[in-house]
Amino acid sequence: MKKVLIVLWMSVGMSLWAQNQSSIPYKANDSVMVTVVMRHLQENPVDSIQAKVMKQKFYQKLNKSHARILSWNVVMGIGQIMTLRFKPEYTREINQVFESGAWGGFKTEFYPSYDFLPIYPVMLEKEKKQTQGK
Repeated sequence: MKKVLIVLWMSVGMSLWAQNQSSIPYKANDSVMVTVVMRHLQENPVDSIQAKVMKQKFYQKLNKSHARILSWNVVMGIGQIMTLRFKPEYTREINQVFESGAWGGFKTEFYPSYDFLPIYPVMLEKEKKQTQGK
């Protein structure tokens, strides 16, 4: 639990730090990104996990939700990790998709996230300027 809180704190802290940097252009938008870690319940074989979530119509519920899937990866030894984007007012709906569709097959964890890729070139340039000055 401590790890989860530390990661969440770091994520929120880095997000606030990145947004407050005057040299980093920040565009406000009307959506949030959430990274979902769906840990395999290792006492169950994959076939039974898939049968469980299919019986609960997880894939259909997710498809009909207001979430846009940005990425979805299988991570060996962990399970599945996906990143979703949706408007904040759909948070309850997205939560219910996982509660009613994925629970029983996966242990779910949710992390607010943001796209660092647009910030990376700015940070790289800033780092070069700092090292040139030394």
